[in-house]
Amino acid sequence: MSERQPVEDEAACRACGTALRGRYCHTCGQDTLARPRPLRDWAAEAFSETNLVDGRTARTLVALAVKPGRLLEACRDGAGSLYQTPTKLFVVVTALFLLTLNFADVQLYQYLAQVTDPDRPVTARADPDGATVHLENATQGERWMQRRVEPAIDPAVTAAIAAAAARATTETDRQNLLYENVSNLEQAAISERLAGWLPNAIWLLMPLYALMLAPFFGRRRLIMEHLVFAMWAHITAFILLILLALANKYGANAPAWPLVLPFLTYFTLAASRYYGVSRLQALIRGAIHLALYFSLVLFPAALVAALTVMDLEAWMAFMLA
Repeated sequence: MSERQPVEDEAACRACGTALRGRYCHTCGQDTLARPRPLRDWAAEAFSETNLVDGRTARTLVALAVKPGRLLEACRDGAGSLYQTPTKLFVVVTALFLLTLNFADVQLYQYLAQVTDPDRPVTARADPDGATVHLENATQGERWMQRRVEPAIDPAVTAAIAAAAARATTETDRQNLLYENVSNLEQAAISERLAGWLPNAIWLLMPLYALMLAPFFGRRRLIMEHLVFAMWAHITAFILLILLALANKYGANAPAWPLVLPFLTYFTLAASRYYGVSRLQALIRGAIHLALYFSLVLFPAALVAALTVMDLEAWMAFMLA
């Protein structure tokens, strides 16, 4: 008897490796003809009300943590039946991120002006340069992904600056001090707006992130390939921020900037595997892409938020003085 010849139907399933005997895998149900779908299908799936979380989510998160790029390859090659789809996973992780911020009472961004020692008075003086105010026994600054502080602008700081303005001997010093209080209130309003606006704006900014991938990782690739990678990158960033928020809830007080290192590490491994470039090339291109994304997209967005709360009348009085 001659040996049985292999047939095309017995090719291995790209999702689980089982020998195929038809279009659908009898082990995992993967459709072997599945390919990237139109954008309208992705949008409809992203906002579907059912099955946002199912049994594949845990398996997906494990693969996301230990096999950077595996989910991307599975989605591109039509072998994604074992994993959660990028759109559903993005919706779930975004929701978890917002819930975690609320649970941990962590503010995405906050501007603070706080008294250093409550037992000592706060004093303020205008610098001769006409643009700087010096505070004693108080600090001013920005905080990212830290526990919320209320009130963000300590009334004692505001009162000390107002008192110094009342004693000022020149109009320049007086306007400088008055505008410092206006600026503090504006910064507090900006931080509140950014904290509420940025997580939702990611839905609008993510396509820009995908478009900016094209010059670095292939202009001839389909935009959907870059969009899948953009969703994966934002999912990874949100998971890192969720872990940071939980750590800070329980007293870690860790800054956000060190997260750039693990993010770039995962980005490098995933981009190298997904786009077929060396890890060094993926690292360099990824670092440049991230810097451009912040400078050309996120910074202008923050500037727009600042302009919407700016007191133009107070700013003009300060500039004219």
